[in-house]
Amino acid sequence: MDERSSFEWVPSPLAIALGLTFFTAAMAWIAGSSIEEVAQAWHGGLWNRPLIVFAFQAMFMLVLGHALALSPLACRAIDCVVSWTGNTTSRAAATVALVACSTAWLNWGLGLIVGAVLARKVGERAARDGRRLNYGLIGASGYTGLMVWHGGLSGSAPIKVAEPGHLADMASLAGLNPATMPSTIPLADTVFSAGNLGLTVLLIGAITATAWWLGRRKPGDSTPLPEPLELNAPAQKQSNLLARISPLAAVAGALVLALSVGEAVQHPDALRLGFITPDWTNQVLLATALLLHGKLARFLAATQEAIGGATGILIQFPLYFGIMGLLTGTGLAHNISSALIDIAGPNSFEWITMCSAGLVNIFVPSGGGQWAVQGPVLIAAAAELGIPLKSAIMAMAYGDELTNMLQPFWALPLLGITGLQARDILPYTLVFMAVGAVIFSTFLLG
Repeated sequence: MDERSSFEWVPSPLAIALGLTFFTAAMAWIAGSSIEEVAQAWHGGLWNRPLIVFAFQAMFMLVLGHALALSPLACRAIDCVVSWTGNTTSRAAATVALVACSTAWLNWGLGLIVGAVLARKVGERAARDGRRLNYGLIGASGYTGLMVWHGGLSGSAPIKVAEPGHLADMASLAGLNPATMPSTIPLADTVFSAGNLGLTVLLIGAITATAWWLGRRKPGDSTPLPEPLELNAPAQKQSNLLARISPLAAVAGALVLALSVGEAVQHPDALRLGFITPDWTNQVLLATALLLHGKLARFLAATQEAIGGATGILIQFPLYFGIMGLLTGTGLAHNISSALIDIAGPNSFEWITMCSAGLVNIFVPSGGGQWAVQGPVLIAAAAELGIPLKSAIMAMAYGDELTNMLQPFWALPLLGITGLQARDILPYTLVFMAVGAVIFSTFLLG
């Protein structure tokens, strides 16, 4: 029996979201909440205004990252990388994993889409050459960037705590005095700390080596290879005169990019990269995508193609926000906090935080959404145990990205681009998760 047939039972991501909703509601009811309280908590989370804003930020980031990956320059770069993948599954998987992880460290949306497009292109090349390839492994390698992203430049928790006033808001939710919180925790203390940078390099190296090893062990499988897909299809004829003016998109992109650079330089915490926020990241992605596409018609065609990959976010994010409402509105999050404080000690707190974050990520597969749920819990526990908050935040980030290899939510765009199913990549993503768990645990317990 091949590994793919062993995972025929895996449900769809939407079914998982609905199942987790019912499970969380049942746990809240068992814990003592009435049915009416459960329903109100779910409804409050479902339409939580700040979380809906975050959902739009996430969708915008994903669509813009996808559109950027479809620009002519990016496509040429991807075609160049495909030529480096060689004729073996092991070399192709290792190359795809390395590129996916490296770009995801820069931006999670860009890394996810570049990894997906690169995996697709590798599969198309093998189909065109009549070669046998383990396409499921190639797709899984393209997804590995989601195991690196939260320790990178677009990591939700590190970016949010770098925003002035955010920690004070979280402290209030945790029942703490906001005055006891630092005004910000800059990226220099989280993403760009020596420990995180060293861990990231080690993790990317281990993921790349694991992909190569899996390719040697499983060079081929029964997953059908994709038919050639033209990602740079000509845009439909535009009736709008502005859409046909070639320099307009490039000029607009250059101006917005210059504005973004100016905002970064003038930021009061520029040296420690305090200017990097979700809004600033999206602004830079928009400017770069406009600049590289050069024409509005081509940019619009790319975004139209990219929007389909955001369908899962649009439909499933509110469901996970409802789960978050259940966790916070019924007191389940407080129970988790109490259990965490009871179990953890100063030497094991970071590791237990990672484990708990990995568990929460299964219910709330969004870094920003998870921080909204677990942040107050984490702040209260760290304050009581005297743990540096920056260390606790990164431990949560590691747990969140680790179980992305188990939770298929963020694989939706990749599955759509590659034509794979969740069961095709799961046998391999579980191996990547096991390797990451060893590395993270060694780092946090060392």
